[in-house]
Order: sequence, then structure tokens, then C-alpha cells
Amino acid sequence: MSKLQTQLRKSVAHCVFAIRNGLGVLTIATLGLASAASAQNFATDVGSSERINLAGQLGTLSQRIIASACNLNAGIAVRESNAVLQISANQFERINDALLYGNRGFGILGEESRPRTLRAVSELADVWQPLQREALTAEVGANQSDMIASIAVQSVPVLDEVNILVSEITAQYADPVALLHADALLIDIAGRQRMLAQRMSKNVCLITSGIEVEAAREELAATIELFDTSLSALRNGLESVGVRPPPTKRIEEGLQFVVDEWTAIRPVLDATLIGTQLDENTRTRLFGAFLGMEARMNNVVFMYDKNSKLGL
Repeated sequence: MSKLQTQLRKSVAHCVFAIRNGLGVLTIATLGLASAASAQNFATDVGSSERINLAGQLGTLSQRIIASACNLNAGIAVRESNAVLQISANQFERINDALLYGNRGFGILGEESRPRTLRAVSELADVWQPLQREALTAEVGANQSDMIASIAVQSVPVLDEVNILVSEITAQYADPVALLHADALLIDIAGRQRMLAQRMSKNVCLITSGIEVEAAREELAATIELFDTSLSALRNGLESVGVRPPPTKRIEEGLQFVVDEWTAIRPVLDATLIGTQLDENTRTRLFGAFLGMEARMNNVVFMYDKNSKLGL
């Protein structure tokens, strides 16, 4: 089995486990029958795909807030990194509130009431808040290496809690009434690409700043591989693990933009892995490039989300 298939089978298993955990065993055949059911049999969509999407965005924020704090501390893209740092903190609070209380602007209707989901939201907030407080103390060129290293370490349990929350929300909302398994899988993988982009941004900054270099280099190498293989699966499909090719021309074009940008920056990442020191202009360009890739992948997730509702 190829590395691509191994990585993506994990994503498939993640979604299947969540569905089984929350809804009982649902086979692909069952899902197919449900998708063919008449419209009057569908319950009102309370924002199933939007909830999964937003929960995944919290993982992106767990990496982006560190990438921006690290770059601000290093004096890289100061205005942009400071703005992104503040926006990341604010975004977390907005998404957290939307998942708890609903937000029509986000497409989420109604307050959350499932105890396991509420507990997952609360436990994530418990580990996020100390990280956020520390990250917001970053100053321009302050050489706060210990603080940056500290929040990098704290990001591990934050991302673990995000993954638990995504599992719980997928278990609760990925059902044949509102969101099919195949659509949930695409939203999950595409959404994860946003997080991986910011994880790479974080690790490039840590390496070039001389902070936790070996751990950051190891994580960067693994993240590059996962981003690359997942992007290939989204772009071309991978039937053996249930990943469909792009369902619309716009999604195909959106993914191609990401492929082009990825091709352009990949050599710089490979150079970083072998110890090439990046100059300030290159670091600034990479910081912006990863933000751009996150934005493009976010747009792709939005299109997957909208496409998932066409059969409702």
C-alpha cells in the first residue's frame, strides 16, 4: 500500500468511526439509498457541513497563531503578522461561540445540546486560552525564543483537542439526512489542508529562527508529505479510499490554483529542510504564500460545502 493510500485511509477511518460512533453502523449502500430519498424525507439542515468546516478551522488557528507570533517576534512582515495574530485570536472566539450558540451568518442554526460535543468544546477552550494569552504577548523583534517555543509545545494538545471536537461533530452531524459520508470526507481532507499550510508556516519560522529546530524540521518534513499526497488525492481522486475527483469545474480550478502555488514554493521548503538559511524577503514571501494557500483552500472547502447541499 502506498503512503498516499495509508494517509488517506486514516482520514476515511476517522470519518467512518465518527459516523458509527454517533449514528450506528451505516454502510455506503445505506448512504446511497438515503441520497436518493425524496426531498420531503429530509430534515431541516441545521448547518451540518458548516459545523464540521468551522471545527476544522480551529485546527488551522492553532497553527496560524504560532506562525504569526513567531514571525512578529522575528521582525518578519511585521504589520501583516501582527494583524494575523490578532485576527486569529478573535476568530477562535467567534467560531467557539458559533459552535455553542449558533450563528446564522455562519449557517449554523440553534444552540448545541449534545453533552459530548459541549464537553469537547469546553476542553478545547481550556487548552487554547493559555496558548492565546501567551501568543498575544509577542513583540516585534523581541527575541522571545522561550515564549515561542512554549506556545509551539502547547499547540500539540490544542490540535489534539481540535481533532476530538471534529470527531464528535462529525459523529453528530455527518448523516444521510444532512451530509453524506463522501461529502464529509472531502470537507475533512480539504479543510485539513488549511491547517497543514499554517503548520508548515509555523515550522519554517521556527527553523529559521533557531527555535526547536530538530523537532520543527521533522514535523515540516512530515507535513510536506501529507499536504502533497492529500492535494494529489483531492485533485485527481483516489477511488480505493473513497476520495472522489473534484465534483465541479470550479472546485477543480480552485485546486489547480493551489497546485500551482504549491509547486512554486516547494523548492524553498526542501531547501529549508537541508539547512539553507532563508533571507528576510524569502521569509516574508513564504508567510504570505501560506496565508494565500490557506485562503484558497478555504474557498475550496466552501465550494465543497455548497456542493454537498445540492441534493437536499
